Amino acid sequence: MVLPTRKNFNHGDVVVIIPPQRIPIDALQLALPPINTMPPVTIGFHPFRLVINLKFVDASQPAIEIVQFDPPIEIQVRYEKSDVDVTDAVRRPLSLGFWDGSRWLRFTGRKHNFRLQPDPPPGTGGWGICNVSNWVDPPHAWGT
Repeated sequence: MVLPTRKNFNHGDVVVIIPPQRIPIDALQLALPPINTMPPVTIGFHPFRLVINLKFVDASQPAIEIVQFDPPIEIQVRYEKSDVDVTDAVRRPLSLGFWDGSRWLRFTGRKHNFRLQPDPPPGTGGWGICNVSNWVDPPHAWGT
């Protein structure tokens, strides 16, 4: 039995769990663009804290990018009390989003099985968890 590969980034604040795929896959962390260089958002997802930028590659040939996963890859991103404070101030729910190359989109429960797993006691932080089957190395951000 082959176990999933587990990689930690940002001092454990981002965890990537890669179940066995048809070929071995590695996750690489890319540089994040400064949030103030991203185009302004007028509607939809409003990012306020960039957290990670990942790329998935063939583990034996890192020049080959992998963008389809079966079974899906799980990504866990830590949120902090300060993130909850921002969302409370604007009275909108905390969301995890990604840049698709032209706009910010939310991870959703229906498409990505996105869910928040709060730490006890509530409001102190926790994890945003999503499952992805397709990937094009987008930056991720917490937002509303």
